[in-house]
Amino acid sequence: MSVGSTFSMSSAAMLPGPDAPSSDSPDGTEVANGLANVRRIVLMSAPVVGVIAFFLIWQFGVKIFDIQKFVLPRPSDILSSINGDKSYYVRNARTTLWEAFCGFAIAFVLAMIGATVMAHSRFIERASMPLVVLVQVTPIIAYAPAIVIWQGFGLKSILVMTSLVCFVPFLINGVAGMRSVDPNLIELARSVDASRREVFVRLRLPSALPNLFSAARIAVGLALIGAVLGEIYAGSVSGLGYSIKLAQARPTLRMQLWGSIYVLAFIGAAATILISTVERFVLHWHSSQRR
Repeated sequence: MSVGSTFSMSSAAMLPGPDAPSSDSPDGTEVANGLANVRRIVLMSAPVVGVIAFFLIWQFGVKIFDIQKFVLPRPSDILSSINGDKSYYVRNARTTLWEAFCGFAIAFVLAMIGATVMAHSRFIERASMPLVVLVQVTPIIAYAPAIVIWQGFGLKSILVMTSLVCFVPFLINGVAGMRSVDPNLIELARSVDASRREVFVRLRLPSALPNLFSAARIAVGLALIGAVLGEIYAGSVSGLGYSIKLAQARPTLRMQLWGSIYVLAFIGAAATILISTVERFVLHWHSSQRR
């Protein structure tokens, strides 16, 4: 047998036969799809695993290191406290949630008006940006007492604080998003006599939506911060901020402090998940939502 024939036979033996599965065969495609589904499930479960691991470490860490209950209670004790007085937490959570939502909505509307004007005028943008930066870099707790003096005690001061901390993220992201439109598309729209309103609705606003959703996720936490801080400073007699203030002053209510923190964390997480769900539905066409 010649060397050439031997090489041909060995090469043929190495090639996959008709029964061997390949990536292009139906079996290979099913395997690849199965692996992709497993990977997707693993990635989706990662946040849950992380949260559970965190609370397990907390739960057993308190016991192992023998930390006193009044210093750092176990998650199970906190959940038991919340479950034992659900009506109290529901009532106060409803107040804080309403204040945070109203401040969030007011900030969004005002920021969209400001972003629209600034996106159409470089002069107004440059004239306004130093003031925006000053609002952003000044801690809200520094001028919270001044807001209470200016607006008085009650809901009005709380809404001012909440909307103020949410305003800047919406404004900056709105301007950046509206300015990110491809100039060629704007020129094309103008070449067919598209009005400013049509350019805004069909080009600038869709371009700004990804930035606005990112700002909304940031503003959720800021809205809760503003609402809680407003309740503490503005003399509120209800809300989770009031509950925290009351528990801080009375050691016997220390579990109430942690219960209020837990409820605030739950509200923030639920609101963030809701915004992400709406984002996937609204921006199904955007590259950021493709897997």
